[in-house]
Amino acid sequence: MMETGGIFSEHGTTEALFDALPDVVFFIKDAAGRYVRVNQTLAERCAGGEKGKLIGKRPEEVFPEALAASYARQDEAVLKTGKPVEHQLELHIYPGHKAGWCLTTKHALRDAKGRIIGVAGISRDLNAPSDKAGGFAELAAALKHMQQHFAESLRIEDIAKKAGLSVYQFEQRVQRLFQMSPLQLLHKLRLDEATRLLRETERTLADIAIETGWCDQSAFTRHFSRYAGMAPGKYRGLNKQ
Repeated sequence: MMETGGIFSEHGTTEALFDALPDVVFFIKDAAGRYVRVNQTLAERCAGGEKGKLIGKRPEEVFPEALAASYARQDEAVLKTGKPVEHQLELHIYPGHKAGWCLTTKHALRDAKGRIIGVAGISRDLNAPSDKAGGFAELAAALKHMQQHFAESLRIEDIAKKAGLSVYQFEQRVQRLFQMSPLQLLHKLRLDEATRLLRETERTLADIAIETGWCDQSAFTRHFSRYAGMAPGKYRGLNKQ
């Protein structure tokens, strides 16, 4: 039976706030990946404006198969691991079956005992709907390359070329999407993985530095300290307390 009370009912005010944002999709799903709450934007795009038509449905009942499979995989990963999806560039379908790009974030919802009971998320539009999705398909391919090869010696010029953009154009679009430069984004990808390795493994700092694309331990420590506000060794110690 669909659960609509408890922790989910506490998000009614949040839902109402997101109703006022036409360029943001908001949703809460239960542990089975079914919609519990949605904002008016999602209802307008997928259910003729009627929220009730979405409640209790899974992505495959709402979206085209290829898109639904991607969304469902994200949900399953968050529900299984508790790790959030942060600023994921992905394709959405808008009214009139037009495509557009959005930036999606999803976080696990937990009950009072810390058990994962659902997923809450938002998807923010990046451009006006268009048949060609504003050229973000090419940018998505370049960003995916960064995500998969951040440990290698990457040059911004080469990444921009993969997107079919000049360095200036690439930098402007990345800045618009992530509020950071491509180099800052590359550093973030490397540091995200470094923090995971510090938390979950006993690898030495030197090994982590090489595995995450830094030239040596010194460079790794310098950048980690700058962005995290503490040295990597101290961060590791905090996670063992």
